[in-house]
Amino acid sequence: MTASNFREIIRRSVTHEMCDALGHMNIQYYFETLSKGVFKIMALLGEPIEDIPERGTSFALHKEESEFLKEIHEGDEFYLATAIEHIGTKSFIMQHRFFNADDDQELFRSRFVTVNMDLNTRTSTPFPDEFKALAVKELPAYQPET
Repeated sequence: MTASNFREIIRRSVTHEMCDALGHMNIQYYFETLSKGVFKIMALLGEPIEDIPERGTSFALHKEESEFLKEIHEGDEFYLATAIEHIGTKSFIMQHRFFNADDDQELFRSRFVTVNMDLNTRTSTPFPDEFKALAVKELPAYQPET
C-alpha cells in the first residue's frame, strides 16, 4: 500500500508520554489519532464538529478493524491518511493508514464503518447527496491490494 493512494489528514510526533511499558506508542493514541482525524474529515466534508448540536447528526463508528504493522516509537513522526472504500445511503466506509513521515512506510491500518447518526432518534439517517459528492471529490477512492 502506498501513501499516494490516500489523502493526508493529520500528522503527529510521538512523545515520551504517549509510550507504554512496552516501549512503543500505546493503543489509546492510535485511537485518539483516528478520532481526531475523523473529526477533521467531517470538517473537510462540510460537517464540522462545532456544528453537530445545530445539525443534529454526526458520524458514529459502527465497526472497526485494525492491523498493527510496525511499532511506532518515541520521536517518530507519522501521519494519518484516508481513502474511501464505500459510501452508501447511511454508511461510509473509510480506510485509514498511518505512514512514517520520513519514508512513507505503512505502520498501521484501520477500516472504519461509520453511519450518519441522527442524535435525536439515535438511529442512522441518510447522508445528504451534497455530502457524498464532496466526499468523492475530497478523498481518493480506496484501491485494495492485489
